[in-house]
Amino acid sequence: MPSLKKGAKFDVLAKRYSTCPSGKKGGSLGEFGKGDMVGPFDKVCFTGELFTPHLVKTKFGWHVVKVLYRT
Repeated sequence: MPSLKKGAKFDVLAKRYSTCPSGKKGGSLGEFGKGDMVGPFDKVCFTGELFTPHLVKTKFGWHVVKVLYRT
């Protein structure tokens, strides 16, 4: 299986392997406000280091979160 560590593109992997509806969009959730997502996910999005992939577990399963910017 291709992996990010081996140079695979995240959006390609998300389209192929994600079970989340966002997988069809390459894993992108677009913009959302603080408090719009479940707790652990929200916390990483609004306090985690930018441009760093974070592995987060929620009641919906595991997520790879990479925040590109905050406004």
